[in-house]
Amino acid sequence: MLFDGDTGVLLHPTSLPGRWGIGTLGSEAVDFAGWMADSGITVWQVLPLSPPVYANSPYQTLSSFAGNPLLISPGELFKQGLLSSSELASAEIECLPAVDWSMLSRRNALLELAAGRALEQRIDGFEEFSRKPAVREWSLFSAQKSQNGGMPWTLWKSMTPPQSGRQLVHSMIQFFFHTQWRQLRNRCNSLGIRILGDIPIYTAHDSSDVYFNREIFKLDERGLPSAVAGVPPDYFSATGQLWGNPVYDWDACARSGYRWWTRRMAAALELFDAVRIDHFRGFAEYWEIPAGEKTAANGQWVKGPGIALFKSMESNLGKLPVVAEDLGLITPSVHKLRKLCGFPGMIVLQFALRNPGFSLSEVDPFSVIYTGTHDNNTTAGWINSTGNQTGFNSAGSVIEMALSSPAGLAVLPMQDILELDSSARMNTPSVTSGNWSWRMTEMPESRRTYRRT
Repeated sequence: MLFDGDTGVLLHPTSLPGRWGIGTLGSEAVDFAGWMADSGITVWQVLPLSPPVYANSPYQTLSSFAGNPLLISPGELFKQGLLSSSELASAEIECLPAVDWSMLSRRNALLELAAGRALEQRIDGFEEFSRKPAVREWSLFSAQKSQNGGMPWTLWKSMTPPQSGRQLVHSMIQFFFHTQWRQLRNRCNSLGIRILGDIPIYTAHDSSDVYFNREIFKLDERGLPSAVAGVPPDYFSATGQLWGNPVYDWDACARSGYRWWTRRMAAALELFDAVRIDHFRGFAEYWEIPAGEKTAANGQWVKGPGIALFKSMESNLGKLPVVAEDLGLITPSVHKLRKLCGFPGMIVLQFALRNPGFSLSEVDPFSVIYTGTHDNNTTAGWINSTGNQTGFNSAGSVIEMALSSPAGLAVLPMQDILELDSSARMNTPSVTSGNWSWRMTEMPESRRTYRRT
């Protein structure tokens, strides 16, 4: 089994405390790993680590292969001699309970400064790293985007190849990210903690993914989406969710031998010990919305790639350590696909407890149970919003239910461990502002163990 009596915590690295305006992969992340180990937690679940392009969402990113430069710790760069003490001080920001996204341009300038110095020093391992196809694509896309004032690639006016030096700076920044992430992951693994990553089913239109792989997406002659992704009306929204991502041309993907998806999964497994695939139901059938619609209501269900995609990936990569996010409108075909793949599915107690027929004792041991996810209210907020009609008087009582379940893995959002109210919510689906910003302001105390018996 992928998990067997494990406890996990859901916390995106941006939510870590610290003095840089956003959580990073530096000393605070290492301290958090120590807290997990002391608390009996064996799995750290994170959201996608890629650089966001829209509304700071880790599910709308500039690349499926690049790491978010804002997660790079300035403190670690200082230790390497790549930043001065005064430059380090310029990056310091008071730790507030929300990410300070206003520091984006200043942080990028600081990273470029450090990258230039690192290039002069010829850091070991960088030359080989910079030759990787995904790194070369990202560096070219990023330099070209900067050359065009940050505009989406369909509006680029200058197609002149950027100077190689500009590309190398972007490659070095990625080298910083991957070096710091590898060190953090190694530290977690040494403490008996595995990292569960996240793969969004879709990628943003304004991304290196679409720019370099236009043939596998449904685009018009201008390169704009002819159809976009979303979900129909459900318990999150009366008009559905209009995500706006271009949908795949799955026939074209199949003709390529699912090459891009295999590369994507391979890259994820270099970063994580296991991965959750977001919106798994879209591989059975997905909701396709004509471009230009204002809501997701007027879409249609279209057949996805099914088992062929996963068989193709496994023929190249071996057995996939995957958790299927099978929430939403789930049909028998989705259950069948998940079982054919041999992936555990998800149970979210905030949803399951609405069902009078739900029985904790009947939870499948081959599943992952959550008190809530990044898309839910915090559990304390959920209890309060119902006027305490849930039958629970605290988030702690719902945590105890998850921990006592037969599920192979019980995942607790950090906000639930801290018993925080709705103000600490990470994301509200269909709301375009105020999301993805929650942070801890200090490291939690090791007051109890969440080890399961």
